Amino acid sequence: MTDTTPAASLDDFMQTDHDRQCYAPAVLVSANFNNFQFEPALYDQHSVYCPPAMVKASRKRQAEYFAGRYLAAKAMASHDIHNVKLIADANRCPLWPSTLVGSITHTNNYAACITANKADISAIGIDAQDILNEERAERLQSRIIDSAEARLISQNNLSPALGLSLCFSAKEAIYKALYPRIQQYFGFNAAKLHSIDTAANTFSFRFDPALWVLHNDRNLLTLRYQINEQRVQTCLILPAMQK
Repeated sequence: MTDTTPAASLDDFMQTDHDRQCYAPAVLVSANFNNFQFEPALYDQHSVYCPPAMVKASRKRQAEYFAGRYLAAKAMASHDIHNVKLIADANRCPLWPSTLVGSITHTNNYAACITANKADISAIGIDAQDILNEERAERLQSRIIDSAEARLISQNNLSPALGLSLCFSAKEAIYKALYPRIQQYFGFNAAKLHSIDTAANTFSFRFDPALWVLHNDRNLLTLRYQINEQRVQTCLILPAMQK
């Protein structure tokens, strides 16, 4: 019997942005996507590895995972690296090719991947979060920031919900960037908000020196951030140390 099932359409599922180079020399590829237009057949059609655990996941989770890995393949291709089976370790940290550092993020309808050559960048982490509403921000605040960080947010004329969303995202980006090097779990308290520059869209965090095993002069971490009506996105990029 001939299979008459129509092919899944990538164009219906996601719209990819190939032109965002604001993090050079790193390469950022991002996309908006629609969970309701996702079909599992997209994995095979676009040669994206689907781990066994993902086969049993919800359609929403399969869609998010596909979007992130598809963008990862596009980002790696910009470094002339193709056909990589991007698996993850036991802690779900992607295992990038030996010449690259990279990071993936997604929300309910947005995904992004950033990659860079290790010769240029020693660590990289990106995170996107939907902006928290006031009720959820109030409920989560004590788990993510302390009173000194909350005061710093207020002093910079950021609403508590937006400030907390930025800190939540930044601390996730810090974890994504540093965990592959440190290989040790750390929580939100390991990074403390130190300063905010709303004109430059950057902010800095002091990182627990007891965990920083690479370079003591990098205990102060500066991240870039972007804000739109729906979400915040933060990125930590640590340049490679000059030899």
